[in-house]
Amino acid sequence: MSFQNIVEGYRKIAFSEHDKGDRFERLMQSYLLTDPHYTSALQEVWMWQEFPGRKDFGGRDTGIDLVALTTEDEYWAIQCKCFQESAIIDKPAVDTFLSTSSRTFLNEQLETVSFAHRLWISTTNKWGTLFEKFQTKEAYYGAR
Repeated sequence: MSFQNIVEGYRKIAFSEHDKGDRFERLMQSYLLTDPHYTSALQEVWMWQEFPGRKDFGGRDTGIDLVALTTEDEYWAIQCKCFQESAIIDKPAVDTFLSTSSRTFLNEQLETVSFAHRLWISTTNKWGTLFEKFQTKEAYYGAR
């Protein structure tokens, strides 16, 4: 069964957009924990509701869906979006994720840490023009 078939199955059986999103997030959590590319780098991948540091963000849904802890004790903020392939990702769709993943939190050793990386996982690669300009500017200035 292909990835596309699994996603289409979720779209058919999900009883709400929230349910579809939850299913997709769990699929991505499983993928990150089993794909050889990631298993050597990640020691843990939490659903947001299970992430110990979420209390520093008020404990509610903040735009981060998964949090990974690497073998080097770095945290990744992960956003998962199960959009239709034709959907366009615009800047407002990522604003909450970017602002929340910029904040600090306490790790399990009660040290103040921040997210070292952000990972956006989506079923569409269509980015809105405003966001494409932002991305290009970031890539340009980040390369200096």
